[in-house]
Amino acid sequence: MNRVEFTRAKNNLIAAMILDGEYPIEDYLKRSPEEQNRLFRLGLSKCDGYIIISGHQKGIADDIYFPDLDDIDKDLDKNELLPPKKGWEYWHKYWEGKGGKPMLEWDKGHFEG
Repeated sequence: MNRVEFTRAKNNLIAAMILDGEYPIEDYLKRSPEEQNRLFRLGLSKCDGYIIISGHQKGIADDIYFPDLDDIDKDLDKNELLPPKKGWEYWHKYWEGKGGKPMLEWDKGHFEG
């Protein structure tokens, strides 16, 4: 999947989530090798950014999260993140049906083309 195809598929995924009553937020769409390596050194990624390249570096991966919106007046950056209402498996199966890669058990918010 190239970046144009990924962008279309990802936007359709986000739209489907919203239409189904979810409140997705996106994070870390594009990363530099330095940022990828920083996350690798923190143990937050299995890609070092130099030898093992992340889909984020290629612009074909996005992290999608779901904030707790019980108190909408709170700063969204400080809200607890919850699983999606329909579950991670549901949205990853939807994503796979659109040509996306399967869910990473250790990084369920990661959607890659």
